[in-house]
Amino acid sequence: MLGGILRGRRTILRVPTEADLDGMARWAADMRVRAALTHAYWDEPAARATWKERLAKQSEAKDSVLWAIEADGALAGSCRVDYSMDPGAFGDGGIGITHFTIDPERWRQGLGWDAALTLHRWIFDIVHARSAATTLAAHNAAALRISERLGYQTYAHGHAVYYGDGRYVDELQQRMELATWDERWGVAEREYPVPLGEELEK
Repeated sequence: MLGGILRGRRTILRVPTEADLDGMARWAADMRVRAALTHAYWDEPAARATWKERLAKQSEAKDSVLWAIEADGALAGSCRVDYSMDPGAFGDGGIGITHFTIDPERWRQGLGWDAALTLHRWIFDIVHARSAATTLAAHNAAALRISERLGYQTYAHGHAVYYGDGRYVDELQQRMELATWDERWGVAEREYPVPLGEELEK
């Protein structure tokens, strides 16, 4: 699926279009980006025709959602989540963040944090997922700062899994529970007065 509109304070998560593919392709080939990523499907460099195929395939996917991230009226990044009811994947009723990239020319502007917080409002307040999970390279300091601030905890540590910055680096598998979101962000960052799932259960 292609994601709909989610508004943050500085960013908008919106439907990705074919016009966004040039930017996505440029980031995927940028060594600054590649050194920080775990190289999931949407992080791999490819010809433009392949990017068009990826977008077409994504639009038909039933188990994942892709957004373009916009800031100041221009494309600034993209993110993708997978969801599963399989307890062996992201946990029963969980969401997995499998791709999250900010244009390297826009790094250190706070856009990653704003977009991540906006995405988690969708995960916990709109979808009402029980948990969120992600996998990060241990040397990706910016992503780790964001995940720690959100409330993620590391539950698995793989050694020398990725090659980046001229060396092999570790992998951190992280998870965040709905209860953590409610406790840490439920008052200030609620998308709705109560989580949509709870409202429907009443």
